[in-house]
Amino acid sequence: MHFDPEFKTYTYGDPTSKRSSLLRLQKNDLLVFYAGLKPYNQKKEEAALYIIGYFTVKEVIDFNLLSTEEREKYCKRCKNNAHIKRMEILGEEHLDDLVIIMGQKNGSKLLDKAIKISEKGSDSIGRNLHVVSKKMRPIFGFEGSIQRSRPREVKEEYVDKLKNLLFVE
Repeated sequence: MHFDPEFKTYTYGDPTSKRSSLLRLQKNDLLVFYAGLKPYNQKKEEAALYIIGYFTVKEVIDFNLLSTEEREKYCKRCKNNAHIKRMEILGEEHLDDLVIIMGQKNGSKLLDKAIKISEKGSDSIGRNLHVVSKKMRPIFGFEGSIQRSRPREVKEEYVDKLKNLLFVE
């Protein structure tokens, strides 16, 4: 099983094209995680996207910029991260292009109750997809598809609304 993000030591990693978005994060930024879920035991409710948790960024680690010694140090610090665990099995080349975000312990949380953020929509050729719900648009400051999309940035003027939604101080 691939737990990423992981909320024990608050790490999230990605070696794919999303890495460039992660590298723009700075200390104290909010990184919000969402997942496709379906309410348990409710046949009428369809699957949707839900916020499941967040990190307040403590550190952004670009493994491409680290020496061998620094990589070893961060592998020990981030030992619960799924990408580090994979590297231990498959070899150090799995650290190439990896970016790990470390969250602040007191500013990061796995939510007790997920927050629904999507509704059904469709793309230009009529295929179903998840779009930001009408209720969430004034909080996020954007609309459109968020289904497997590139990471979206919430503009500064909307950050406080998002923090209020998540009860972040």
